[in-house]
Amino acid sequence: MSRLTVRIAIVLAGLAVVATSAEAQRRMRGGRAVLVDRPSVGPRIGYDFDADHLFLGGQFNLPVGRRWALVPSAEFYPGATGSPYRVNADLKYHPPTVYGFFYLGGGFAYVHAAGEGHGGGNVFAGWEGRRARPFKPFLEGKFVFSYTTSFNIEGGINFPL
Repeated sequence: MSRLTVRIAIVLAGLAVVATSAEAQRRMRGGRAVLVDRPSVGPRIGYDFDADHLFLGGQFNLPVGRRWALVPSAEFYPGATGSPYRVNADLKYHPPTVYGFFYLGGGFAYVHAAGEGHGGGNVFAGWEGRRARPFKPFLEGKFVFSYTTSFNIEGGINFPL
């Protein structure tokens, strides 16, 4: 073998050892590909401690990456005066934890109450069941910053589309 061939082989072996995977590649865990979640939809129920009232709503969960999802949602306060409702456009992130149950995020909130609408934001953290069943339950705490600041506890179920 010529010296040039040996040098090229050593360089290629070295590059193969230190090469990192490209962003679009999927890493393998336990012999299977790591998959991005499917889009899902589901109902939610919660309690707004500032309004001192129960709310009902729904959300879409639209994955945009392995750990990221867009979550548009709406909540309605049945029986409350002024027909209040809230519309959210959130970005959710699942940090790299062992089982992937925990998530956090934030986004835009539009709150309508008593004929007035106010834009604002929200931050949240929660727990979401993962792939064990055909549905995923979730429970989260959310701070909403608009014309007032409120804390909400909410839960629900997401069904894959």
